[in-house]
Amino acid sequence: MASNKTMNTVIPTNNSANYNGAANDYASTDENMYSKQNAGASSADSAYTSQSKQTATDSNKTNNFSGNKTSFFGSAKKMDVTVDYYKELDIDRAWDEKTIREHLKNMEKIWIQRQGATNDKEQSLLIDKIIDNIRDARRYLIRAAKRQAYDQALELAYQAGRIVDVAEEKLQTILDQARAYYRKGNIKLAAKFAEEAVAGEVNDASAYDLLARCYFDMNTYDKALGVVDHGISIFKTDLNLHWLGARIATIGTKNFENAQQRINRLLELAPNNSIGHSEQVYLHLRRGDEKLAFQEIDSYIAAHPDDNNFKRGVAYDLDTYSNTCYYYDAAQNATFIADKASYQKCLTLRTKAVEIFEDEHTQNQLESAKYYGKKAWNDWNMPAIKSLATYGTIFTVLGFIAEGFLPIGIALYLVTGKAGKLEKVISIAVDGTARMAEYAFKALIQTMSLIFKFIIGLASGRWF
Repeated sequence: MASNKTMNTVIPTNNSANYNGAANDYASTDENMYSKQNAGASSADSAYTSQSKQTATDSNKTNNFSGNKTSFFGSAKKMDVTVDYYKELDIDRAWDEKTIREHLKNMEKIWIQRQGATNDKEQSLLIDKIIDNIRDARRYLIRAAKRQAYDQALELAYQAGRIVDVAEEKLQTILDQARAYYRKGNIKLAAKFAEEAVAGEVNDASAYDLLARCYFDMNTYDKALGVVDHGISIFKTDLNLHWLGARIATIGTKNFENAQQRINRLLELAPNNSIGHSEQVYLHLRRGDEKLAFQEIDSYIAAHPDDNNFKRGVAYDLDTYSNTCYYYDAAQNATFIADKASYQKCLTLRTKAVEIFEDEHTQNQLESAKYYGKKAWNDWNMPAIKSLATYGTIFTVLGFIAEGFLPIGIALYLVTGKAGKLEKVISIAVDGTARMAEYAFKALIQTMSLIFKFIIGLASGRWF
């Protein structure tokens, strides 16, 4: 059951048809990242089906890959932040609130002691400023809710240019270089610059996202997850990082339990955002549980009937996943659907995709599945059939000359017809039958040659 045209099993990841959760403009490189799992039957499983458009619309998150903006709490918008206390006071953003409290307490003791030991006016003013920063930092950073609002306000301040930080600007330039190399496919240099940006504690979650992608492309999946988790420890509510961790756990380490835990956290952070629900569908499909995937889809659509981005995303992912029903034979450069069960599965998935979101793409995919499912056996095996038909014609013509050849020709023509329920048996036997016909024809030619030589010999009187 073959098509001589190789099926394109990878759907580009940064178009409106797909959903990846992590919005970015690295279309070509993302495709490599999420499709490199493809090989043989699993090659059709385009790993990184994209939700980039969906995330851009639904979550409006900050991600320098796409230019999207973060959704901020009202308190964050009201804060007039002009100081980055993390950098000013040497606070690691991965620290929890308790650790920050202790750090600030120790710093304040040191600077109060120094304040009492100086009589220099300028030095005293500088110390006063540092102590004020410590006290302000304590207001913002030692309680989780207040800290989250401050972190978001800090991001707004950087975007608005209210905080001028030469070191941060340099790190952003380095990060831009990393992005440029990543787009060009130079993963090693992209990783090198992204590592430098992360090591410098750039105030940008996308640096961790990018570095994790680089490690993924290098097949160092545990390292990639380590970077994601480091980023999450700093940017705790960044949906893209949570999503990326779930996706890498699904298709990289293939630790489905860990992937489910990450998706659970994603759903906790954004229960009404489609990013977590679509990733849950993705995981169900990769675990081979289409029933649970359908239930998740139906449940979300029932609660969000107007979310067309979700509908389009999961519909395209169903079509992508249905490609696992195909097997690519590199030797023959042909794509096969191996059996009836695979046809039925493919048809079910693509029918569901059209039911969810009907457009030209999903409809074409469904028609393709129906085409393969209803296709006559002789269309699936055209090279062999042409061979059989050719020999059938020859033997039939010869049959009118020598009656004994006629049954052979007729038999070969019968084999090229519709096989019905015997298609599996005939599919196995067809190549052998064609070869046998070829050998028989060669034998016929040799026999005819000997007969012809004998006749010539009789006519010439050579043997008399």
